[in-house]
Amino acid sequence: MRRTLVIIGGIVLSWVIGAVIVRLGLDWADTFSYSEASEWRYLGVAVAALLVAVGGSVTTLLVALRPRRSKAAARD
Repeated sequence: MRRTLVIIGGIVLSWVIGAVIVRLGLDWADTFSYSEASEWRYLGVAVAALLVAVGGSVTTLLVALRPRRSKAAARD
């Protein structure tokens, strides 16, 4: 049960951080006057947020589900 909660918490946290990146990134992108480069800035912010959200989710799953050594196996 605890492992499931850690996995869910890690995935939710990853997506929340991704949403924060979108919010802060769009605020940053809007400080510049609109031009053709603005669309690229928006795209960059979206890609960065998705990388953090998906990467954090995958990392959470990999860390939480990796095989664990038992204490007896560690002594041998």
